[in-house]
Amino acid sequence: MKKLGLTLLTFCSVFAMSLSPIDVHATDFEGKEDEYIKLCSSDLSNSDKKVCQEFNKYLKEKNQDLKDEIKDTQEELGQTNDNLEEVSKKIENLNTQIDEKNKEIDYMLESISQIQEDIKEKEELMRERLYAMQTTYNSNWILDFLFGSEDFSTFFSRVGSVNDITSYEKELVEDLTAQKENLDTQKKSLQTARENLQAQKKSQEALQEKYLELKTAQEEKIKSNQKEAKEVSSAQKKIDAALTELISRAPSGGGGGGSYVPGDSSVGNAIAQKALTRLGCRYWWGANGPNYFDCSGLVYWAYNQAGVSLGRTTAAGYAGSGQAISRSQLQPGDVITFSYGSGVSHIGIYIGGGSFVHASGQGSGTVGQYADQCVKTAPLSGYWERYVYNYRRLY
Repeated sequence: MKKLGLTLLTFCSVFAMSLSPIDVHATDFEGKEDEYIKLCSSDLSNSDKKVCQEFNKYLKEKNQDLKDEIKDTQEELGQTNDNLEEVSKKIENLNTQIDEKNKEIDYMLESISQIQEDIKEKEELMRERLYAMQTTYNSNWILDFLFGSEDFSTFFSRVGSVNDITSYEKELVEDLTAQKENLDTQKKSLQTARENLQAQKKSQEALQEKYLELKTAQEEKIKSNQKEAKEVSSAQKKIDAALTELISRAPSGGGGGGSYVPGDSSVGNAIAQKALTRLGCRYWWGANGPNYFDCSGLVYWAYNQAGVSLGRTTAAGYAGSGQAISRSQLQPGDVITFSYGSGVSHIGIYIGGGSFVHASGQGSGTVGQYADQCVKTAPLSGYWERYVYNYRRLY
């Protein structure tokens, strides 16, 4: 019995403010939330207590995950809005370029039309000169030769072979040919420019549509997560209330350690009563409550809940604090510290009638895994009396 008691309590005084309760879930709650919300929201029995405490912790973690996800999605939405604004500016700028290019195209079409008129005039001038040459030679052979051409290229080829045409007429023909080639080049250039602008605009509009779809999806995700977080928070409140009500129904001397007996101090009585409301809460190394405790964490929580400002320290720290008292002076709310030969390593709160309440556990290795690792009462006799280190009044 002595060895077992040492094993259960040796590590209780070890305290680390930076540590949180170990994440242990004996039950997989995912996908079964509605079922457990219904179970744990009201009229709890002692057999439901453990699983509902675990489920409540699961909901708190889930709610935090939802809040983190909402925050991340809101940041992503902000980036999407920035991207949409950037794409919109590009489309606006591109539309401006298209308008300017259309004006250039209109101008070039007018120029082309004018060139075509010039070409027509030069063709007529060429015809007149050839008629004049025909009159000079008093023959139709030049006209028959030239205008018998199947196409304009053949026409120019034949013109070049007519040695009687003057150099002026030859230059006129060359100029006509150059203008026609320039006309074709301008048409191709304008067509390419138009197609390029249209392709750019189409690409930007597709990107804009993509960002709009992403924005809608992100907004829906935020809305859905906010709704779920609200539902989870509501469920948490109901379960917290149900657990608190269950604990308040627990016998004051639960665990076979004896019943609460009021003392002369209203403050001390309040401390003892606050501690007793946590009967059955699981042991967690370094935890301060309200649903999980280590031995010094229970002292810290009960005192502060009773309105006594008490700093957080270890069992050894409390053993040197406040006022030293004797066993005969013990009142509810006083603390009892225990040592097993290597310094103070455990602490409890006296509840009167020769009993005390404490958070019993094995230390950091396996905390919270067994039903006997919890807040319970015990008689200040036998085993416990043997290892008492001192008695202190901290209020």
